[in-house]
Amino acid sequence: DIVLPATEFLDQNRGSRRTNPFGETEDESFPEAEVKTDSTTEVIYEAMRQVLAARAIHNIFRMTESHLMVTSQSLRLIDPQTQVSRANFELTSVTQFAAHQENKRLVGFVIRVPESTGEESLSTYIFESNSEGEKICYAINLGKEIIEVQKDPEALAQLMLSIPLTNDGKYVLLNDQPDDNDGNPNEH
Repeated sequence: DIVLPATEFLDQNRGSRRTNPFGETEDESFPEAEVKTDSTTEVIYEAMRQVLAARAIHNIFRMTESHLMVTSQSLRLIDPQTQVSRANFELTSVTQFAAHQENKRLVGFVIRVPESTGEESLSTYIFESNSEGEKICYAINLGKEIIEVQKDPEALAQLMLSIPLTNDGKYVLLNDQPDDNDGNPNEH
């Protein structure tokens, strides 16, 4: 499970009404912050710092809950009540990802998005997780590795032998807890 902040400002021209940067929004846009570069993970750490500062300033404790599914093709944010996908990002568009060094539950990633003008934009997304951020980064990295080794069946077989899977081989185990729900990933 992960929780995510709502967009701080949906539209700069909305008027003088102040909005809650982390509350529920009336529109279905997804929370993101545009960044200028994706050359280092520092943009993620800066976005995390800004999120933590804004939460402290505005006394924000309630967050929108989502489930994160990492596959070898994409990152999907899923509504836990309806199981409807809130957002889907191609894993190949994830250029950077990192967990916070001190707050182990914070994780972020940068997405490269093609624009209709032919150019690309970069956006960073920051989430607070019920799992350790490092475990989520491990899953993202594993998905990206699978993309790379799919071109070489022998390398893919070696990689698959090295990762901890559920008994049915469908899911990567991120927790040390025993798998007691018939091969389904643990839900917390």
